[in-house]
Amino acid sequence: MRFFLLVFFSLIIVNAQAEVSAFGIESTQQTEEIKEPKEIEAPEELEEAEEIEEVVKEEIQAKLLYQSYFELPKKLFKGQVFTLTIKALSAKKDYESLDYSFSNEAGLTLLSDERERKINSPYFYDTFYFQVTGNRVRIPDVRTSLIFKDNSGSLEEILRGEKINTVRLNPEKDFSKVLAENFKILEYKTSQYDNQHNIVVFSAEAKMANLNDFSLKAAYKEGIDAYEQELPYSNFTYYAVVSKQLNELKFTYFNLNTRRFQDVVIPIIVINDRVSTQTDLAPTQNTHVFAKIIAAAIVSAIGIVLFIYRRNKFYLLIVILPLFFIAKLSVPIKHVCVKEDSNIYLLPMKNGTIFEKVPYRFTTESLGQAEDFTKIRMQNNQIGWVQDENLCQD
Repeated sequence: MRFFLLVFFSLIIVNAQAEVSAFGIESTQQTEEIKEPKEIEAPEELEEAEEIEEVVKEEIQAKLLYQSYFELPKKLFKGQVFTLTIKALSAKKDYESLDYSFSNEAGLTLLSDERERKINSPYFYDTFYFQVTGNRVRIPDVRTSLIFKDNSGSLEEILRGEKINTVRLNPEKDFSKVLAENFKILEYKTSQYDNQHNIVVFSAEAKMANLNDFSLKAAYKEGIDAYEQELPYSNFTYYAVVSKQLNELKFTYFNLNTRRFQDVVIPIIVINDRVSTQTDLAPTQNTHVFAKIIAAAIVSAIGIVLFIYRRNKFYLLIVILPLFFIAKLSVPIKHVCVKEDSNIYLLPMKNGTIFEKVPYRFTTESLGQAEDFTKIRMQNNQIGWVQDENLCQD
């Protein structure tokens, strides 16, 4: 009996220990399972929060500034002047300035840092002028900086560029190296340069062109004496020393509208340098001085006849005024003395082209005046302009 009681109590104790041991293990596992998520999940939650914050920040910035290229050209010609227009929208109105910087372009030259802005609410369009200078073109990347007032910060956005097909022209020999939407001769003049050459001077204007590229193979000497540019328009004064055998100066430019080479012809008519001045650039406006004297004399003679028959003092004016005009044209040629080492200019412009330097002092005839210049005939019969300050005073 005692034996059975010992065995019974032993079984109860063993069973109790097993239950306590099992409960202890389960509790430990549960504790570990509770602790492990805290140690692993806490960093992941922080990273996820940072990513969300960054996405939200980018979305806010994107809503403040939108930009894109507006109507990019599909094809360009080497030498062509064209525009790049950036279409932009700022959702924040209290900005002070909007600045651009270009990078990663290829085959292009920026002609002016100034931009043309047009506003078509809510967008504004900023236009820049470029010229194609390479055989391969890539439109630049544009970094746009939105600067806020009171130094409260800035916002930057990058617009990526792209490649554009480029065509290289195959022109004739008389090509002037100018591509333009329009090219127009304003006025011109031809005079004797020496015994073998004439000099042709003309002014012209063009649209969407770089006239600094203008050059002619037919010219013995050439140059640009004046150049003004206010894009999309530009104008210049150009001179070319050409052979006396030429009856006309002919050249071509590439018309961007018609996409064809277009001829320009300037007749070479040598005018009388003795009576011409730089203010008379169009040969069609010049008349021989002798013809003017004859015409004035005829008018004066008619006035005398009318005065004799009608005895009206009014007709005396018809007699006197032409006589004054004849006297003015009949004034003997004025001679001037030119100092040693004086510069002789092709045109009466201080920044004009100097084509010769006087090696010694000499006296010559004066052919005309324009502002601070006097037109003279050189000892080699070439015609040029000398500044009045380089004329002898004695």
